Amino acid sequence: MTAVEIDNLGFAYPGEATLFDGFCLNIAQGRVTALLGPNGCGKSTLLSLVLGYYHPSKGEIRLYGKQSSAYSQKERGRLTGFVSQAGRLPFNYSAGEYILLGRGAGLSLWEKPSGKDMEQAKAAAERAGAADLLKKNVQELSAGELQLVQIARALAQEPRLLLLDEPTSHLDPSNALSIFRLIRQLASDGVTVLYSTHDPLHALQAADDACLMKEGKVLADGPAKEVLTASNLNTLYGVEFQEAEYRGHLLPFAGFREP
Repeated sequence: MTAVEIDNLGFAYPGEATLFDGFCLNIAQGRVTALLGPNGCGKSTLLSLVLGYYHPSKGEIRLYGKQSSAYSQKERGRLTGFVSQAGRLPFNYSAGEYILLGRGAGLSLWEKPSGKDMEQAKAAAERAGAADLLKKNVQELSAGELQLVQIARALAQEPRLLLLDEPTSHLDPSNALSIFRLIRQLASDGVTVLYSTHDPLHALQAADDACLMKEGKVLADGPAKEVLTASNLNTLYGVEFQEAEYRGHLLPFAGFREP
């Protein structure tokens, strides 16, 4: 089954040049798809369009066979989880309280979180590696700690579709590896994951599929091992990529040649 269908998408910010025109991409259920491309190519905007934060000027976005705009805000909150690039939060919640907000999509307007909701939030924190941060004020968290807490909040929603905007950008290698393992585990549990990254090596580890975006268009998409080649990455970023062999695989990297 296709989880996300993006068909002939068009979009432009008011007063700016067209960002997408005829953009098409299908994302299979229960798979991990990585979006890669230069800054400004539209990765974050594409995630926002899938989430319904923006509306396309033409074309359609369908989530699990239903047009995205047909979902109510509450339905979309139950269906999708989102992790933005970490930034300061404008309130003084504890991390535990913030993670618990992820359960809000399943509650009525005046309903209080139940014991089960609190257990789910705690389990999400443990799964994201944020269990020791629950009592900290979110204003006191480092960028990396906040990233883990935001991931936990999204997991507390128990989404079928999880979107992440550069989820490891503020994390040290140990926490980044934990997040990639978590992403793989979520996919094995049937969750569809779509995330943006600038690191092709990380995408090769975590993603089943990859989409290379340049100037608002799809340069290449398909299985990650077939798409993330030095040749494609040269074209994508305009710099020379090389390949190193590791355990029978060719791994692309950008680096300096010896003089």
